Amino acid sequence: MMMTRRKMLGLAVTERSITAVEVAVVHGRRHVLHAAEFPMPGGDAPQDPALLGKELRRFLRRNHFSASRAVVGIGTRWLVAKEQSLPPTAADLMAGVLSLAAEREFASDPKDLACDYSGPVDSSEGQSVLLVAAPRRSVDHLLATARAAGLTVAAVTSSTMALASATGGPASARRLVLYLSPTATELSVSSGGGCRMVRRLATSLPAATAARPCPEEDRLDGLADELRQVITLLPGAKTPPQGPDLLIWNASGLPAAALGRLGERLSLAVRLCEYPADLGISDGPAAPAGEFVTAAALALAGLDSRTLAVDLVHSRLNPRKRFALRRKFAWAVGLAAAVLLAGIALLVDLRWEGQEVQDLKDRLDSMKDGLAAAKDIVDKAAFARGWYDRRPTHLDCLRELTLAFPEAGRSWTTSLAIGEDMRVLLSGKATDEGAALEVMDRLKASPRFSDVKPLYIREVGGGAHEVSFAISLQFVTAERS
Repeated sequence: MMMTRRKMLGLAVTERSITAVEVAVVHGRRHVLHAAEFPMPGGDAPQDPALLGKELRRFLRRNHFSASRAVVGIGTRWLVAKEQSLPPTAADLMAGVLSLAAEREFASDPKDLACDYSGPVDSSEGQSVLLVAAPRRSVDHLLATARAAGLTVAAVTSSTMALASATGGPASARRLVLYLSPTATELSVSSGGGCRMVRRLATSLPAATAARPCPEEDRLDGLADELRQVITLLPGAKTPPQGPDLLIWNASGLPAAALGRLGERLSLAVRLCEYPADLGISDGPAAPAGEFVTAAALALAGLDSRTLAVDLVHSRLNPRKRFALRRKFAWAVGLAAAVLLAGIALLVDLRWEGQEVQDLKDRLDSMKDGLAAAKDIVDKAAFARGWYDRRPTHLDCLRELTLAFPEAGRSWTTSLAIGEDMRVLLSGKATDEGAALEVMDRLKASPRFSDVKPLYIREVGGGAHEVSFAISLQFVTAERS
């Protein structure tokens, strides 16, 4: 009996390599047929797509890949993602509203960006979507490389978002999927059944050396601080129905025990994912944990388009492409008719053009209500933004206080009081006394604060190494300066 199979190739592109995984569905079960890593010729320098595609084609043939369709994934280094909150909006108006929002949010010419959105996700404020954009030249470079390799690109998406969608496990109100690779640390946050955040963490994981007595602890300090900041800023973080789950794909070489201690620091339930079982794949070639996981997740997204969060090639923000194809087909029909029947074709073409103009007029008339509704939403948003810009002086004070804290996450605020005379009493904690003194020095150096007085710096106690501190200072308003 002949086995029917569907095959898809996943290509996870990083700065230095392309990881390829071929997945096939045979009688309802998913199997990894081939997996290999293609090092970028010349490192991370830009490559000519034609030459790079030829090298990739030879690599795929040499490693026995046979799938002709591929899903290409790019890392968050090349992506910009911003969450956008919207009032309840009709589905047929969503693309128009988000196109306007993308032009406002991303400080680039819309022609220079490839954009799509994930969602919408219902929230207490209405609806939330995640706008995702990448430089169009980077997407075009990947498409040209794939064509030179003889591949048909089914989608270009985020590797991290594809991995988060493919990772199995019990559903929870919120979950964090953390991918630790030797070169990058990437995070995806999901809630309400959709992706709410995707980002590349600034914390790196340096290799352990003989000079470091506790390498695992040292490598996790910065990661724990940065994850704590992300969790604090999650929507609804103050009153969650349940704590988020932390799912970790570990390709960094850190031991499982160290990652377990990471969960204890953050008070999160941690689960270490296993390849390929946690992707719902029956079997595949043996590989180090996490080495091929993103490419396998991309291939699975190509086999089931419902799990594809965003597609930068076939974006839902550009629904008019199908009308362009229809127009090309109509012109081809008109030219063929002109060749066959010169006189009759001219009359038919004139009548057809008149009918098309009338159809377009009718379509424009039918869209007036929708355009008016979309314009009303934009006007309301612009009106509300004007009220936002008239903020009180306290917001300026909060902004300057935020800028005074270092981005490393070694110190944070626990309480803050601002009087009507803009006298500020700030209490906080820090990982050590040096971090607290750094905050005080930055406040004293700021021209927007005066009379900065440290009240105390003392250890928290109870076995913790943290210190608590308090500072009194005066915010200098624009009138006083």
